[in-house]
Amino acid sequence: MRRELEVMKVLRVPPLGKLVVAVDDVRYQSLSEVGDEKANRVLLAAIGELIDFAGGYQTLVEAGVASPLDIAPVKEAPLEQQREAFLARLEAERDAAKSAAKPQPAFATLDSAPTLTDEPPTASRELSVAEQIDAILQELVANDPAMAERVIRLVQDPSGGIRIEVDGKMYQKPGDIPEPPVQQLIKRAVKRWDAA
Repeated sequence: MRRELEVMKVLRVPPLGKLVVAVDDVRYQSLSEVGDEKANRVLLAAIGELIDFAGGYQTLVEAGVASPLDIAPVKEAPLEQQREAFLARLEAERDAAKSAAKPQPAFATLDSAPTLTDEPPTASRELSVAEQIDAILQELVANDPAMAERVIRLVQDPSGGIRIEVDGKMYQKPGDIPEPPVQQLIKRAVKRWDAA
C-alpha cells in the first residue's frame, strides 16, 4: 500500500502566467507569505529536492530558467586608498632598508621592469608574492592607455593562492578572464616577476 503525501501544488495563474503554490488549498505567491514555520520548512525541503531532481541549480541556470547566483564581492577600500596605503608601505620598507647597517646589492636582469620606487630588492621580498606581482601589474596597467581606467589587480587568497580582480569580479586564473588583452597583461606581469 502506497502512502503518498501531497506537499504542494504548483499552479500557473492567468492572465500573466504567475506561479502560485497551493498548500492545503491555501495559495501563496511567495515563500515569505507562509506563516507556519513547519510548513515553511516542508516547502523549502521540497523545493530543494526539485532542484536536485533537475540536476542542480547550475543546470537550471544553463537552461536559462534560473538567474545565476550573484555572489557579492568583498567590500574593500576604494582603489585610490589601497594604492596610497600600498605605496606608503613600500616607502616605509625602503626607508627601513636604507637605514640598515649593510645595504644589499641590487641585481637587475634585462627582462626586469622598473619598480614603483627605488627600493632595494630586500624590501620587496618581504611582500607576498601577490603583492610583488601586483606592483608590476599596476605599472603595466598605468602605462597601457586602454587599461589605465580599469581596476585590474592581484590579491592574496585566504586559502593561500592568488586571486585576480578585474573591475570588481574575481577570477582564479588568467584563463578564466573573458578578455584576452587582460589575460596577456597579467601573464606579462607574472613573466617579469619570474625573471626578477
